[in-house]
Amino acid sequence: MVVLFLLFARKRSPQSWATRAPVMPGPYIPPAPPELSPRKQLQAAADPNFSLVLFDDFVSALFVELKLAMGAGNVARYQPYIDQAGATELLRAHPGGAIRNVIVGSATITDVEVDAQRITVHVDFESNYEVAGRGGKWTSESWSFSRSRAAKSKPPAAARMLGCPNCGAPLDVIAAGVCSHCRANVTGGTFDWIVTSATLNGQEDRGPMLTSTVAEEGTDEPTVIAPDAGVAFQALTRDDPATTWQSLTARIGLTFNEFQTAWAARDLARMRPLMSDALFSTQTYWVEEYKRQHLRNITENASIASMELAAVTRDAFYDAVTIRLYASSLDFTVNDQNQIVSGDRNRPRRYTEYWTMIRGRGAKGPPRMEKVCPNCGAPLDVTMSGDCKYCKVKVTTGQFDWVLSRIEQDEVYQG
Repeated sequence: MVVLFLLFARKRSPQSWATRAPVMPGPYIPPAPPELSPRKQLQAAADPNFSLVLFDDFVSALFVELKLAMGAGNVARYQPYIDQAGATELLRAHPGGAIRNVIVGSATITDVEVDAQRITVHVDFESNYEVAGRGGKWTSESWSFSRSRAAKSKPPAAARMLGCPNCGAPLDVIAAGVCSHCRANVTGGTFDWIVTSATLNGQEDRGPMLTSTVAEEGTDEPTVIAPDAGVAFQALTRDDPATTWQSLTARIGLTFNEFQTAWAARDLARMRPLMSDALFSTQTYWVEEYKRQHLRNITENASIASMELAAVTRDAFYDAVTIRLYASSLDFTVNDQNQIVSGDRNRPRRYTEYWTMIRGRGAKGPPRMEKVCPNCGAPLDVTMSGDCKYCKVKVTTGQFDWVLSRIEQDEVYQG
């Protein structure tokens, strides 16, 4: 919504006019352009096929793969995606032992460096994982990803595969940095992003903390709104008039309500069609962790008070709309004996979050509110991999309808 402020100059009587000579105005200095967030800087610097949606999925997936490889002692298998310096740093931080159940709590782009030859992206990760014989670990890490400016971003299907960065062949066919299938040297970030550094900022010997009551941060802070958010949303609605603010927020409301019900029941199956693969994997981990600790987090009487547009990103493959969601609910955690171990059963918790919804650029039409497959129209019933059980088509990538891709807290979101 655009608000126009009209400034009225109050008329003054002649007696109030100044009698001295008028002061000539100085040269016009245009205001400084709004500072781009690191995410917007990356999108502006990369090739036309670059997608922030796919980059988010890629860096999180690579983080998980390299952590697992670190625990198995086979980081060298991923030489097309990590250089020697990055591998050395990664292995130096490992306490030893097999790693499992890696969960990326957040992956935040903090800085982007661009020169004539390369693009380097710095990403801060917070993660939890288990080390055999050592229990749970929480880490804060800063990784750098770099690639040649001549590299071309891949389409969604290829971008989600960690194979040969040039031809897509399995990693097993790569030896000494050369793919035996396409004969290309695939190291050094010539074709795709590689990890050039992996710095451990902090580590604690603890698993996920599920019973602490943490005060909300940033709830009353102003919304971080991208300068082009309104114009970009208008362009989206021009391309697809059936996607309006009202229809999109209705889809978000449906997703919110389904999520609250599924979360409290510790069964996210009903959320599978409404979430991207990466987000569903993250949320499933937390549900399973609550089960493992014999706990249940309950959010009763959850409701959305309002929503505010924060950002719109459009690339070759996806439209992404980020809204700030203002909501409240009772929020408490009980054990198997139904005893409250954290939170408050009587006082609602007011909070805000930034939700990003994504949809493939080829999809058109009003966001669906009925629970049917967006491809074949059958009753909405999907496998855990996100495939419709009737038409066998994967429906959780956003290719057919809007799905929830990211949930970011106020203190993390940067635009």
